[in-house]
Amino acid sequence: MNLNQIQEIKEKYGQLAESIIANGLNLKKSGKKYHCPNIYAHKNADRDPSMSWDSKALQFYCFGCGMKIDLYSYYKEHLNFSHQEIIRELLGEENHGNTQIKKSRDNFLAESNKVTDINKECIDYIRLRGITEETIRKYKLGTYNGYIAFPYYKYETVIGFKIRLPKKDPGKPKMKSITGSKPYLYNIQNLEVGTELIICEGEFDCMVIDQCGFNNVVSVGAGANSLNSLIEQAKEFLNKFEVLIIVSDNDEAGKNMDKFFVEEFGDKAKLIDKKLYTQKDINEEYIKHGKEKIIEIIESARFKIEGRRDLDKNPYKGLNAKTGKYIPTGLTTIDYGLNDLAPGCTTLITGRSNGGKSTLVKQIIANAIDKNNKVYLMSGEGDAEIFLNELYQSVVGRNEKYYNTIKINKRCRKEPKREVLEKLKQWHYKKLVLFNKGDSKLKTIEQLTQMLEYEIKINRYDLVVIDNLMSILSVQASEKYEQQADFMQRLCDLAGAYSTHIILVLHPNKTYRKGEDMDFEQISGTSDLYNKADNIITVIRLYDEEQLSEGIDGKINVLKNRYFSDLPSIDTYFDKETGLLLERKDDGTVLAYNFNWDKDNQIKLPEGAQIIIDDECPF
Repeated sequence: MNLNQIQEIKEKYGQLAESIIANGLNLKKSGKKYHCPNIYAHKNADRDPSMSWDSKALQFYCFGCGMKIDLYSYYKEHLNFSHQEIIRELLGEENHGNTQIKKSRDNFLAESNKVTDINKECIDYIRLRGITEETIRKYKLGTYNGYIAFPYYKYETVIGFKIRLPKKDPGKPKMKSITGSKPYLYNIQNLEVGTELIICEGEFDCMVIDQCGFNNVVSVGAGANSLNSLIEQAKEFLNKFEVLIIVSDNDEAGKNMDKFFVEEFGDKAKLIDKKLYTQKDINEEYIKHGKEKIIEIIESARFKIEGRRDLDKNPYKGLNAKTGKYIPTGLTTIDYGLNDLAPGCTTLITGRSNGGKSTLVKQIIANAIDKNNKVYLMSGEGDAEIFLNELYQSVVGRNEKYYNTIKINKRCRKEPKREVLEKLKQWHYKKLVLFNKGDSKLKTIEQLTQMLEYEIKINRYDLVVIDNLMSILSVQASEKYEQQADFMQRLCDLAGAYSTHIILVLHPNKTYRKGEDMDFEQISGTSDLYNKADNIITVIRLYDEEQLSEGIDGKINVLKNRYFSDLPSIDTYFDKETGLLLERKDDGTVLAYNFNWDKDNQIKLPEGAQIIIDDECPF
């Protein structure tokens, strides 16, 4: 870019540039000020105008967002003309009205005036593609001489229309442009500049992805084969995003698009797993398999995204300024002592195998979901179906009418009935995600922590559970303590940076004996684990016959409580019918509770109710 040429343009047109730009962008004027067209910075459409014409600098300047618009940037940044076109025309012609870029824009405006409200024939075809009328309105689709008209924007200004006939075989080319169009990225007017941007090929794909809940999505419009010039124009804008998810078609052109973005943007560009495709493109997948398939395809790219460490230090803002949610364990005394599981903190939960720690973790997850928190469970072992079955049993409770009994080989298990499962799905809708390391290609600690950071950053989970450390960190003995210390520090950083609570499940070391109380030094692993943690909770299964006869089959101790002096210890009773560890008071009362999965029909146990004690305690 030659700055001297740009200055020459400004001086050549002088104060005339104000009216050219204001009329061309349809800037609304209030008094001496104009409303700024920067839709990304002014979500209220710059209701109180903050842009003025600077007669000395020969440019508009917004005192709110800092945007500057001179005659050169008007044509380049707002109307999408190339640098070469602008320099050649504005310096090559004496009169602005004689320039080809002015004539091209005038021709486009004349043709765009022929675009009318979308007609029934176009709507009927678009609906066949799975697009709703709400989406049609959001994208401001129209009709142009019988064609569907797709508007392209830069900021608030329409810079082009792509058109196609509303039929399965519209002829070649399928998509055309209205005369004078200067298409850019499709749907840029609806974006929020931030962490993630999804880039797909076609306009219909873009609208489908939007309908599936991924609103930050654009289409390259021209298709995968015409990327060079488009990305050259858009690169500065694309660099404002941390991550670009590339959702290309399942064909050779799509492969070329993937390659182009990886070469152009490196690790910033993340590719979907095309093994998930059963059709040619996103729109076809949506018609055949629905929303969940589209989500699966896009999530396949998200798991590959490297994280970043956000350790910015903010000045003291007061205790009430802390963001995030407080998550109860469901155990009254523990929750009061810890003040629930606080955002920005980490908790270690430890205990022997078959001692109850997984049971406690399961009911913490259930309580978190029941209080409308989002939960992410990273597991290094275990069967996801068994985990869900046990979670559901804890949530549904003891009422046998909600279950079928099924036989698995020699043993019988309870299975929630189909209608109950549907209600459970609604109960944890968008609030529970499971990740099993054994099913993933992510093996190194760096890969796992990067994936975890991205998950927390993008999806804003309130509770993250890692079960358990040893199966997650598969490292050589010589590296074990160093890796554990680094991993624990990363967890503390993530919890603080994103105001989430992270639970790490651990085993005790070989010095611990069953039924005994546990101390810090009996936690397996490096001392950094318990030194860095905010809370430490031990779960102990008891074997003393006298205690068992009184209905006490376990205890839970808080060994560390960073922010309060309380170190509560409670006796517990394992309720075999629900799979819950319930707090047992000194007077023999067992504090039972229920979950709100079926608000209309659920049989509720009042809090603090005495329940019948079972003979057996199979954790």
